[in-house]
Amino acid sequence: MTEFTSLARILIDCAMAMLIWLVQCVIYPAYHHIDRAHFSDWHQNYMGIISLFVMPLMIGQALLIGLQCFQRSSGWAYASALAMFIAWAVTFLYSVPCHTLLQEQGYDAAVTDRLILTNWFRTLAWSAVLIFGLITYRKTA
Repeated sequence: MTEFTSLARILIDCAMAMLIWLVQCVIYPAYHHIDRAHFSDWHQNYMGIISLFVMPLMIGQALLIGLQCFQRSSGWAYASALAMFIAWAVTFLYSVPCHTLLQEQGYDAAVTDRLILTNWFRTLAWSAVLIFGLITYRKTA
């Protein structure tokens, strides 16, 4: 793997970790304080904007981790892939359904609390991806 792709992986891993911590600690808890009359409109706008940031990062991260697994396989690369898979699984099994409910039905405290609780798994998984990426980078630098 070239120095450029290794560095790109670290930058994407950092961006994902920072973004998920921001979502976990600031954005999702703020759902409880958004005006109920405007929640659905706000949520729809939020989902459209956040997707513009998250989707390219998720796809780029998956491609770079996959490349590491095939070109320079190591335990850390496979650990990164596993942690990323966990983050994706939680995203599509828990987060997306919660967001769908919030979009269709408006604010719901129980759904918001479930979103916050289950998002800890994504937060920890993407933090692990960053840590494993840093270890991989250090071993190859």
